[in-house]
Amino acid sequence: MCDFMKVVKTILLFLSILAYGQQDRYDTTLLNNKLSFKINVKTSKNTFLLTSTSKGKVTVIDTIDFEEVAYIKYPDFDNDGNKDILIDYYGNNSTYFLYLFDKSRNKFIKIDNYMSFPDAIQLTSNRKYYYSYHRAGCADMNWVSDLFKIQDFKIVHIGSIYGKGCDFEVETNPQVIEIYKVLKNDESNKKLLVALPYLEYINENSEKWTFAGKYWNENYTKFE
Repeated sequence: MCDFMKVVKTILLFLSILAYGQQDRYDTTLLNNKLSFKINVKTSKNTFLLTSTSKGKVTVIDTIDFEEVAYIKYPDFDNDGNKDILIDYYGNNSTYFLYLFDKSRNKFIKIDNYMSFPDAIQLTSNRKYYYSYHRAGCADMNWVSDLFKIQDFKIVHIGSIYGKGCDFEVETNPQVIEIYKVLKNDESNKKLLVALPYLEYINENSEKWTFAGKYWNENYTKFE
């Protein structure tokens, strides 16, 4: 039954490609691992179909329900010499999807749960690691930055900074920077390493990005 369902799913995906046939439009061509990949984007009825074509073979990368695509970029996200795919969808909040190129299989692999680690930046001190940023309330004065790595095309979450910069009712909600080690890749299983006085490190709201980048680059070894 399992094999039968796989066959059915493959057929449905193939039919979905044919159904879009009149709209074929190759958005860009990437040269990865000495091979040419045509990346095709098709949208219809709030569905986004992403495919790649190489040597005449069409591969469905992903089909996603979406509201509106903000952008599609092709960075070398992991600095392995090959272009990857990064997509941002508009909604109530931006949602990000990342597809890394696997040069051993010559295909793009979706990185599950990347949407939980938006605006990720690779460390300059060790390119194995990345840190993200997202809002956490109080007009973006509360925020979170997560430290992670990508291993076997899966995200491994290892650290988290919770910046509480909200200046409303600080008597009951003190301004503080809490830094956690994430244990066993489990967001609910965190160990507080240090709590820093917020205003001692961040006087202006814009300084939070500088703080996060500097802290992760200098202290990533504490989280392995």
